[in-house]
Amino acid sequence: MSAKNNEQTSIAELLKGKKVPILVLDQRWHKLFPGGVKPAHIAAIEANLNELLKEQGKLVNEIKDLKKAKKKLMEAIVSGMSSSGNDKKKDKQQKLLLETKERIEAQSDRLMELPYEIKKTNEDLLVNGVAYCYEELKIRAQSLEDLKGEIDSRREELKEKVAYRVELEESVDATYSLMHDLLGREVMNLFDKK
Repeated sequence: MSAKNNEQTSIAELLKGKKVPILVLDQRWHKLFPGGVKPAHIAAIEANLNELLKEQGKLVNEIKDLKKAKKKLMEAIVSGMSSSGNDKKKDKQQKLLLETKERIEAQSDRLMELPYEIKKTNEDLLVNGVAYCYEELKIRAQSLEDLKGEIDSRREELKEKVAYRVELEESVDATYSLMHDLLGREVMNLFDKK
């Protein structure tokens, strides 16, 4: 098993039993990825989770619509029981009612499976996202350390250059002052003009 898989397994163990919001619906999750740039494997898991959520919403609406249709069919069948004739229509209605019940059952079964799939996919997204973010944190922390070292080095270099500048200024001032004392103001003014 690779180090990455070991790390992900460790993260999964730490998160076990924790209540986790649906990440793709949580703005904090998206803020973890500056500029919305996400690695391909995380984007793929997100896409899968979004599809599962869409499917869940679609199934809820379809089941609701099927139940309404079933109720109307039942009412039509009940009202048609008292009248005689048109057995083909009654058979067609009963067949349609049976098909509607079967579709409701099949979609209800799928709807029952979806929360588990959504939870599992969401946890997978969290584990992969946390592993990625920690790796990014390590890289950024190392860059920060490198930058601090470089800044400290340049700060030291700058201190040395400032000290050298002060030394040069004092040397120039001392030399000028000595020459001024030695040669006098008039001669120094001639040199200053040249």
